[in-house]
Amino acid sequence: MIAWLLAGWLATPLAVAVQPAAREDAVVADPSARPGAATRRPGGRADAVEVEPGFTLAQAVAAMREGHPLRDYAAARVEAAAATQVAARLWENPVINADYFLGIRSTSYDRAGAMVVGVGQWLPVTGAPKARGEAAQHEARAVAAEGQRLVRGLELEVERAMIGLASARQAVEIHSDALDDLRESERIVTTRVAGGVTPRYDATRIALEVMAGEAAVRSAEAEVSAARGELEVAVGPLAPRLRGAPRVDLFARPEMGGIEALRQRMLEERPDLAAAQARIDGARAQVRVAKREIFPGIGLRVAAGFGQGPGQVDVGAGVTIPLPVLSRGQGFVDRARAEVRAADSVARTLVLAAEQRLQATHTVALGRLEASLRHVEMGRGAADALRLQAQAGYQNGRLSAFELVDASLSVRDMRLRDLQLAVAARLAELEVRRVVEVGDLE
Repeated sequence: MIAWLLAGWLATPLAVAVQPAAREDAVVADPSARPGAATRRPGGRADAVEVEPGFTLAQAVAAMREGHPLRDYAAARVEAAAATQVAARLWENPVINADYFLGIRSTSYDRAGAMVVGVGQWLPVTGAPKARGEAAQHEARAVAAEGQRLVRGLELEVERAMIGLASARQAVEIHSDALDDLRESERIVTTRVAGGVTPRYDATRIALEVMAGEAAVRSAEAEVSAARGELEVAVGPLAPRLRGAPRVDLFARPEMGGIEALRQRMLEERPDLAAAQARIDGARAQVRVAKREIFPGIGLRVAAGFGQGPGQVDVGAGVTIPLPVLSRGQGFVDRARAEVRAADSVARTLVLAAEQRLQATHTVALGRLEASLRHVEMGRGAADALRLQAQAGYQNGRLSAFELVDASLSVRDMRLRDLQLAVAARLAELEVRRVVEVGDLE
């Protein structure tokens, strides 16, 4: 800490060599990202640490998969589509007809009357149920792909929320470090004011700066609570299982791959594109359904009768043949063909939008990654130089304690920019994966 070094320098009458207190955590991941890492309490000194448990992305995703209600929703839709596929292939149920006649006058019926009982069955000789089953099968494929898309989208949302929570916790640590510096500087200035070396204005001014630092810490702590709430929404009812800090390396740089490889993977694997293609196939199957239902089949009936004459027993059979004269599929076939064109248009639109969005997000991700790497590399040296210059200037009497305070705040701002750029790069890479693996979720 800069102020701590100053206190040591003031207490020693002789000039001593002071080692710069470089903060390596300005350019590495959140310490809480490591299992069993020591976590600084907001606003505490460097030696005030506590050990918190943590959780990984795999644990958070497992909790989401186990308890999130939308998982059940996706599974239920898949089951419903499978049941619809079974029902679409079924024939119509057989029909039993029973007729009874009792002669009143001039009758030749048996004295007990006449009865005819028959069983009829509709035979879909043109294969309409099979065609309906094929259409339902394609719809089931589409629903299953949408379920996969929903679950993958939930997983990416959990990862986004974990990055947000890790970022908020890291911001608290940065603000707390700066507040520690300010409080130590305030102690030094107060001592010098009491000795008459520094005007009282300096004490008032630095006290205001400490108050601003405390407010910044409290605000950062509130952001942690908000980020934790976002994570709980993403994970679902089992979020309380996840205790402590998320184990996320905010400064990790995963390999995205080339744009052509990502495009090929997106076209082959993205669930909503697969669902759109399945619905094109389903619409084509509906054209076959419409054609086959013009002549849906024939009706076959067998019957047995008693009493047409005294003691007479009869058996017989009949056939029902629909004549496609009035209804010859007018409108139905044309509508089914139009649905094919509509489904094809939707699929082509999805592919075009996906390719354009992939190009844009990939460019953004590369730019944010380069900005983050540059700032981290340049910022580390600049922070060290700033510390050395402030220390030398104070020792030579050219700078006051306020320049040292300014150095502390500048280092804080630099660390915050490192964090913001790293988080922006991680989220941009996550958006690329969302485009490749999920697409836009309504």
